Amino acid sequence: MGGTTLNDRTFDMTAVAQDEIVRLGTTEVWEFANVSGPMSHPMHVHNLQFQVIERLHDPRMASVYDTMRAGLVDEGWEDVVIVMPGERVRVHMRFTDYTGLYLYHCHILEHEDSGMMRNYQVQS
Repeated sequence: MGGTTLNDRTFDMTAVAQDEIVRLGTTEVWEFANVSGPMSHPMHVHNLQFQVIERLHDPRMASVYDTMRAGLVDEGWEDVVIVMPGERVRVHMRFTDYTGLYLYHCHILEHEDSGMMRNYQVQS
């Protein structure tokens, strides 16, 4: 995530990049990386829930992370994960139920509106 893009791409209503196509019945690990500066990004994935499996922190941002880490709950199934400044969060996803075109995006409305949103495609 850089600025208001995802993988250096902004939103296009019908665009799906090759690395945004997944197969029904598969399991994937996605990584959200917040390299955009001092703001946290709540990342939301439509059509499924996921499990947080790892958080990797930039030591230079430790003071920012320390202000929120007690409130982060990574156990269980999620559909939104907070990605702190300088952090990489890896999530485990299972694409088991539906094919189709779905969104993943930052859940801050201004970021969605400025293009921090992408499609992913589930194919059989």
